[in-house]
Amino acid sequence: MANYEGLKCRIDKGEVIILDGAIGTELQAMGVPMHPASWCGPGSYTHPATVRQMHERYIKAGADIITTNTFNTLRPALEASGYSELVREVNVRAVDAALEAIDRAAVNRPVYVAGSISCRTPVRDHRTRTLLGGTGYGYGASLSTAELRTYAEEQADILAESGVDFFLIENLWADNESRAIAAEAAKATGLPVWVAFTASVAPDGQAVRMNFGDERHYTGGLGMPMWTETWRPVDDNKSLAEGINEIASVGPDVLGVFHSRIDATTAALQVMLDEWSGPVVVYPDAGREDYLETWQDSTVSNEESVEELTREAATWVDMGAQVIGTCCGFGHQYTKSLRGALPTGTTSPRKVA
Repeated sequence: MANYEGLKCRIDKGEVIILDGAIGTELQAMGVPMHPASWCGPGSYTHPATVRQMHERYIKAGADIITTNTFNTLRPALEASGYSELVREVNVRAVDAALEAIDRAAVNRPVYVAGSISCRTPVRDHRTRTLLGGTGYGYGASLSTAELRTYAEEQADILAESGVDFFLIENLWADNESRAIAAEAAKATGLPVWVAFTASVAPDGQAVRMNFGDERHYTGGLGMPMWTETWRPVDDNKSLAEGINEIASVGPDVLGVFHSRIDATTAALQVMLDEWSGPVVVYPDAGREDYLETWQDSTVSNEESVEELTREAATWVDMGAQVIGTCCGFGHQYTKSLRGALPTGTTSPRKVA
């Protein structure tokens, strides 16, 4: 397995690093069924060979970093999907699939494993304490701070023990408290921690928010509400700049923008560069709305072509981003294009102040 110190050295020297692409939608396209509450997470248990093959695709396409299929394998999500007795097994198998893919791909370069943690959780009924299923793009705010911290620490410990090189905190939306909880749990293992933010440009065209854009038309998954009165309060209008400064106090190694549309990503990147001195990772999504469908409709194409995404990614490198990848909807073909088209390095590497 590659050593994170090697990756840090490459970043410090100014190398452009390629992160992999979509995990859930890539598995969905490969025939792994999605679950409304835990999305692609159970796939590591039910379809381990396909998960491994998905990672191999990205490695062969040129990815320097592959991300474990653990974005939605926190205990409450698995509990709502009927896997409450298999939390450790699902997470361990996810890491095993990544490590096995590196061995099988047998490329002559180091490949690093990022352990994904998110707080995409189902709603807990405040009357029965039962987890009721998905919330479309659920938030950690549906759980108490103490409960969420317990679950994040459990997952972080499992992933660290299983052999990830570092953590990638991929929390959605404006709940920065959940983002901090997950980052703190990951840091407690002693491994490096990268933290990513979603972003959109406010209707006034000025402020960049830690939120999804108004054009997103997600549903409530299993008919559940997007918000209940029992949730922790969240400042939906908090700016990305405010969120970055809050998370910077946790001591991350890398910050970034993910799961955001391309135009919002560019705007958010500028905010990130203004507020954060360290290395930046960027990996946008394709804006698909069928993430939670059991099967992906192969007749629905992404709005952005491989060429369009790659051109914009070159701009992000010019701006100062050093780690480039993609997210939901952008598969291994996009990774291959990024590997072939982006410069190999930058003359102005960024370092944590």
